[in-house]
Amino acid sequence: MQRPPEDNVWIHGDSVVPSDLKQLAQHYALDVNVLSDVLDEAELPRVESRDGAIYVFVRMVRKGKSGKVVTSPVLLVVKNKMFANLSAAQLSDQRLENPGNDLHSNDTVRIMLETFATVVSEYKEMMQQTANYIQDIGQRLRTHEVTNADFIRFVTIEGNLYEYRMNLDGMQVVAERLQTMFRSTEDIEAVEDILLYIRQLLVSINSHTQRITSIRNAYSTIANNVLNRRIKTLTVLTLLIALPNVFYGMYGMNISLPFQDEAWAYAAILGVTVIIVLIVFVIVRKRGIF
Repeated sequence: MQRPPEDNVWIHGDSVVPSDLKQLAQHYALDVNVLSDVLDEAELPRVESRDGAIYVFVRMVRKGKSGKVVTSPVLLVVKNKMFANLSAAQLSDQRLENPGNDLHSNDTVRIMLETFATVVSEYKEMMQQTANYIQDIGQRLRTHEVTNADFIRFVTIEGNLYEYRMNLDGMQVVAERLQTMFRSTEDIEAVEDILLYIRQLLVSINSHTQRITSIRNAYSTIANNVLNRRIKTLTVLTLLIALPNVFYGMYGMNISLPFQDEAWAYAAILGVTVIIVLIVFVIVRKRGIF
């Protein structure tokens, strides 16, 4: 990292290292211990105010492997006319470098809030992809095309939703704290917009979670119903096959039996078994078992 100017500057740092943070701390009289917290991958959203500087920790979300999302801490620092957004991860979102404000703007608080809003908007995009997948599963459930792999995928989705909820809850607390720190009406309104955005996303997370539960319960009910019908069918087929064997086994014994010397005995036994099978079949059909 090259030596930055004194003021009216916006510093964007990806993959920062301790030496970068030490240089910033010395040049702008920042707290190096607070800056170093951005190197901790498990750092949760929070806000601190020290020596005229505001430190806001948020968590940026991005796609990971096998559909699992990955979140990383991002530190937003405002002191006088200097604003910095720093991360130890390699973030590819260009909007963090310019979320909408003029790069030479002197209103560093507004730039920080715009960057905060940009981080929150990433959650909306990731959640939209999750919602599309859940909707696709719901539609395929109607044609019984849902597979075990889909339900394994649900485990990943539920993990992602939990990650979204945990980080958004933390950033909601951060926004509420910022709301009490600012005095400008425009800044307070900007924070309120961020709060409203986060609350809408939390409502969406609850909706997605309930829909996953509904799909899982519906599929479980359908699977149980299909299994019960198949068991009934197999039971009836077993009964229909077993009835003729009673008579065939009886007349297969090597003992004296009625009508065993009659020429029509075979036809009579066969006819009786067919009639019995048909009677049982009709009874089962009328009762809706088969």
